[in-house]
This record gives sequence, structure tokens and C-alpha cells, in this order.
Amino acid sequence: MASIKRRSDGKWRARYRDPDGKEHAGHFPTRRDAERWLDLVRGDLVRGEYLDPDAGKVALEAWARRWLATVRPTLKPSTVASYESLLRSRIYRRFGTTTLAAIRPSDVQEWLGEMTSAGISASRVRKCAVVLKMIMDAAVRDNLIRSNPVTGVEPPRIERHEAAYFSPDVVDRIAAAMPTDEYALLVRVLGIGGLRFGEAAALTRDRVDLVRKRLLVRESVTEVAGRLVRTSTKTYQHRQVPLSPTVAAALTAHLDARVDPQSDAPVFQSPMGGWLRYQAFHGRVWTPVLDDLELPNVGLHVLRHSAAARMIQAGASPKTVQAILGHRSAAFTLTVYGHLFDTDLDDLAACLDAPADHSRTTAVDLDERRASRTA
Repeated sequence: MASIKRRSDGKWRARYRDPDGKEHAGHFPTRRDAERWLDLVRGDLVRGEYLDPDAGKVALEAWARRWLATVRPTLKPSTVASYESLLRSRIYRRFGTTTLAAIRPSDVQEWLGEMTSAGISASRVRKCAVVLKMIMDAAVRDNLIRSNPVTGVEPPRIERHEAAYFSPDVVDRIAAAMPTDEYALLVRVLGIGGLRFGEAAALTRDRVDLVRKRLLVRESVTEVAGRLVRTSTKTYQHRQVPLSPTVAAALTAHLDARVDPQSDAPVFQSPMGGWLRYQAFHGRVWTPVLDDLELPNVGLHVLRHSAAARMIQAGASPKTVQAILGHRSAAFTLTVYGHLFDTDLDDLAACLDAPADHSRTTAVDLDERRASRTA
């Protein structure tokens, strides 16, 4: 039901009732403007695209808290902590009291630009945009707003740099300089097997398959608000990591001498028992060893890059490296480590001028070149 009526001041009042029976009204300078407004409302009702004009008047912070409560059970504790940090430090400060319907794409673009100009890293700015987009997507799905103001906004680009890594001999030097044999083994597991620190910290006795010489990577340990939490791996993937003969032998000796017999006993433990903490190991063990060896003060993730470089230099394909490291796709592996596959391109180029009838021979030559390089 809709109607238009002229007011005493000469303006026109248009009103209608929504599907829930709630009355809405608008005031216009001319009758024609009032009719156009009602025509738009009727069209939205017919197409099933009607939005309550008052629905988007909820403040973003109130809506974001409700959204986070609904998605929390599906997220890792570390992810929830990350979202909460971004919301408190960045999103609420700018849009917390702003209603959902009042946020414009230009406001979002300006906000991203301000953070970039303030020196906030491109990665963190993009994460802010991602979280705000998820919040506004939920508002669109619930018919609070018609469109997402973050869609189409351009966040800063992340410059991709070649992943820094240590050569195998440097990894061996670091392992040899560790204060205990257990920590030396941990460095080799990280620097040869390519596990993330949290994945190595979560390893238990039953995840070490010495018969097949494999590590079964299923979980990760993460520190959230000072508390250690055991969750699935970063990409939610289960994978097997091959053990080199020397690492397998060292693990065998370590399990026999240092690890409790229970199947769920941690393979690597803190000095006080229990799971290793990244920050504690980094500050008390890792950094001092790098200083003593006069090596760059880099994070433990460099060992994962070092493992990838070692695999590639040993002739592993991008797909194999992806499977061992637990990347989501081989495309991502190539994005991060593509420069390390350049020698394959050199070998291929040397074979391109070969006659067509020798194509099978050139393929063999390429394999032989790769084998000789890893010998």
C-alpha cells in the first residue's frame, strides 16, 4: 500500500508499507519526485531486491562484533586473534561509529591510502581491507546494504622479493653451533625438511615414521595471547615430509634417548618440558647463535626457504616442492621460488636448437644435465 499527499508547506509526502508491515515515508519538493521514489521501491519489491532503508543504520563496530561471533567457531584461534587486532587497531578507529550504509568506496580508498602514507606495511593494509570486505559481505548477504563498498577498491600492491635462504653448508654450521643436540636436530628438520616452526613444535612420536623415513605433518602449535594452541596446519593440509638418511638416523637416536615412550610425546620440548615456543627459542637460542656466527639477524622462516632451495637444487619439481612444503598450489611455489628454477631454463635453452628428429634425445639430455647438477 502506497500513497502520496501534499503537506501544508507545499512539499509532497510519499509513504508505503514494507513486506513486514512497517511504514516508511519520504518527503520531496514535487509530486513527480515522490512518484519516482515510490516507483523505485515498487520495482525493488517486484524483483525481490527490496532493502529496509533503516537496516543499514547499524554502526559498523556493532555489526562486526556480531559477524566475528558467528564465524569464530570456523576459524583458528590465531586467525581470530589477528582479526581482533586489526579491528581494534585500524578498522574501529576509522569506521567503528559509522553506519554500514554511510560507508562509501571513496572512504575506504582514502583510509587505505592514509595507512600506506603512514608507513603501514602493504601486507597489513591489505589484511585490513580483506577483513573489512568480509564484514561488509556479510551485511550484503543479510540485506542490510545493497553493495559492498570495499569491492573494487585498490589496496597497495605487495612487492615480491626473492626469498632469502642459507646454503646447505651454512645450515649445517648453524646446527653445529646449537647449544644442544636436540636443537641441532630441530634446525636440520627445519632446514632440510622445510617444516614451519609451529609444525615442528607440534610433532609427536607417532608422527615420525622411521620405517618409511617420513614425518607426518598434521598439526601446528601457535602462541595466541600468551597461550599455546594446537591447531591444523596453516593450509589445513596433511602431508608427508621425506627424511634424509642423516636426519632419520639422528631422529632415531633422539627418540630413543630423549623422547617419552607415549605416542603423543612431543619430539622437541622446551627446557621446562612441553611444547617449544617460537619467541622463546628465537630470542634465547636462534639469535645468539646467528650473532656468534656473524650471520644476518633473520627469522627462523629462513630455514624453510633454505630447505626449498636445497630441494630445488637437488632436482625437485615445483609440484614436489609444493607437496613437501604444504603450499596451496604449485603456482604459489613458483611465485616464491621461481628464480631458483632458472637453471632449468638454461638447460632447456641449450636444447632448443636441436633437430626435430632428435627431440627424444634432447629430453634425455635435459634430464642428464639435471642429474649431473645434483650429483
